[in-house]
Order: sequence, then C-alpha cells, then structure tokens
Amino acid sequence: MSRNSNIVDGDGSGKYIKVNDAGYILTQNSIIPPNDSRDLQIIYRKFLTLNADDTTTEMLVDGSTTPQKFYVEASSENDIYITSLSIIIQGALLDLGVDFAGSGSALGNGFNVYYEDQNGLINIGTDLTTNFDFIRLCQGNPNFGDDGNAFIIPGLTAGKKKDAATGIIPILDFNEVFGFTYGLKLLRGSNNRLVLEVNDDLTTGLGLNSGMNVIAYGFERKPN
Repeated sequence: MSRNSNIVDGDGSGKYIKVNDAGYILTQNSIIPPNDSRDLQIIYRKFLTLNADDTTTEMLVDGSTTPQKFYVEASSENDIYITSLSIIIQGALLDLGVDFAGSGSALGNGFNVYYEDQNGLINIGTDLTTNFDFIRLCQGNPNFGDDGNAFIIPGLTAGKKKDAATGIIPILDFNEVFGFTYGLKLLRGSNNRLVLEVNDDLTTGLGLNSGMNVIAYGFERKPN
C-alpha cells in the first residue's frame, strides 16, 4: 500500500517542497551561500611546480632526455577542486601557429597535460608543440585582439628581465571545456595529481624574453 509523504521545512515554517507537472522539484538559487558554521570551502591558488617542490615555477627546463613534470597534487586533509588553469607563454615576436615562445619553430616533442587518479593516467592534451596548441586546448579562452594580434598581449616581461615580450594567456576552464561543474577533483589522501610534462630542451633557442608558468585555481573543501 502506497503512502503519500511530504518534505517540510525543518524550521517550523510549514513550507512544503513543490513538484511540477514534469516531476521536477522546484528549487531556487540564492545569490549568497547558506549559513554554515563549518566554513567548508577554502580558496585554492597554486603554481604547478617541478616535482611539486613548491619552488620551481619556470617551465623552460630541459626535458629532452628525462621528461620534467610540473604538477599540483592531492592534499592529505582536504579535497581539492581545480576549476581552471591559467597559462602564460611569452617570448619576443611571438607567433601563434608556427612557433613556441618566439623561438621561430615548433617544438619537436612538446608538452603533455594529464590527470592521474585511481583509474590511471587520463590525457587532457598531448603533443602541444606551438603557442596555438595551447590556445586551441583552451578553446580560445579568453578571446581578444584581431588580425595579426589575436590572442597576443604586447609588452610583457619575462621574470626579472627588462626586455619587453609578447605573450599569450590561455585559460583552461574545466567546467566550460569538459563539463565538470565543480572542477577537476584531487581526492584527499590520494595520489591524484594534475601534471604538465615537458619533453624538449627549453633552456636554449628561445631567447631572453621567453618564459612560461601555469597557475591552478579552484577551492579546497574540508570534510564534514
């Protein structure tokens, strides 16, 4: 025998959850988060660093013999949700489709971007050999400029060098590109990590104005 049930507000207001004709529960988004003394979310902003040393952010290293891995990894305490990667690549007279970081030519092997979880290695982008490969990976986000200056920012400076450089700043949004509503999850206490792998010698041939680094943005969530 079936029984009709109602879900009622637990604060004694007498308000019931409503269901429309299609069988969906009617809900309403709030512009502010609900009151919660547990404060479950923490802002997360971190550079991908060489072997997660938390120091080496510059990615123009020699990965021709042994691949060099820059990554962020899971925390022992909180789940991490990476919502986006902010990438910067810069060099003198940077060209999009025919070179990397103003070198005048594409890389021989390029970069790989991947995620490691309990299921193994999941490729996000492979054989990224030109500036445009990174822009395409990020689906042209952000889109600015026109004609020969599309996606290119003038007047950047590489590290502490005083010489002006051009650059690109593609942003990989995991929600927009892959449909991950809360971002890419690094499960607490696990071996999960997000990796950018260098497979060429980037210490020579790129010029004084060259530079590259990646920052991961998102949030940490404390366990209940």
